[in-house]
Amino acid sequence: MDSRATWQRYLSNVVDTELNKNGLKQAWLCGERLKDNTFDYAYCSDLKRCKQTAEGIMHHHPQVAIEYLFGLREADFGALSGSPIKALHKESHERKVSVNQIVIDNGGESLEAFDKRIIDTFDSIVKNAIEKNYKSILIVTHGGPLKHLANCWSQRNYRAVKPSIKIANMAHENTAITKIAVTDDGKGYVYEFNSSSHLGANIKHNAPPTV
Repeated sequence: MDSRATWQRYLSNVVDTELNKNGLKQAWLCGERLKDNTFDYAYCSDLKRCKQTAEGIMHHHPQVAIEYLFGLREADFGALSGSPIKALHKESHERKVSVNQIVIDNGGESLEAFDKRIIDTFDSIVKNAIEKNYKSILIVTHGGPLKHLANCWSQRNYRAVKPSIKIANMAHENTAITKIAVTDDGKGYVYEFNSSSHLGANIKHNAPPTV
């Protein structure tokens, strides 16, 4: 796994925004849905919006310790952090290069580096949970990491326990819940994927306008 100093070099420019009123309501609804679950330990991105989401869950579980990890952060876009997403796509079209290359040119995290960071962090969490004999843990992270994790689970042939569950490399709903089980020998089972039934019909996912 990369060292903390190396990761900090990539992650220093991430915009640390807070949840708006709607986001806070979504976090509260997520907490209500998970209030009867049992967790041995919790892991969370150290960015504010994830911390606020975790607070909506953890106030139902005050006895559970939570660890904040920079490895669970959203991607770093370098000098482009805070720029409109449309502007990146426009520049990509005009320069005839990928958005990934534009991000790299501006000191951001490449897709490959981001993918490695997220998967390494997930594997470290799973390894630690197995070593400590945790039966159930909570991970609170962002849409980008979840998209990369879903792709990883597909590549590792994690099995959906019901035909209705489709593991897809896709954007997740805000506060959507995915429930998986990982065995000691690395096999994975998916019990829920990108489930946002707790939000109701009137609270929709809002794609971020900036990176």
